Amino acid sequence: MKDETYSKLTLEELKAKEKTYRISFYITLILQMLLAVLTIYLAIVKKQFAFIAISSGVLPSLIFMYQNLKKVQEEIKNRI
Repeated sequence: MKDETYSKLTLEELKAKEKTYRISFYITLILQMLLAVLTIYLAIVKKQFAFIAISSGVLPSLIFMYQNLKKVQEEIKNRI
């Protein structure tokens, strides 16, 4: 979403978006950490290194989600 669309939303809508973004960010972060543990296990015990690419592929989505969360929080802070 672009910054212009955040300015068109009401404060209640922004808080709902912030809650949604925060929950999805933390769920994805937890899943990323579990995937990293599984990758380390498979790499050491099973000698399968293919999952390392999958594990590192989720990181850009986390960065994007974090940036969107910060934009919404900034817009809420500017309105209060």
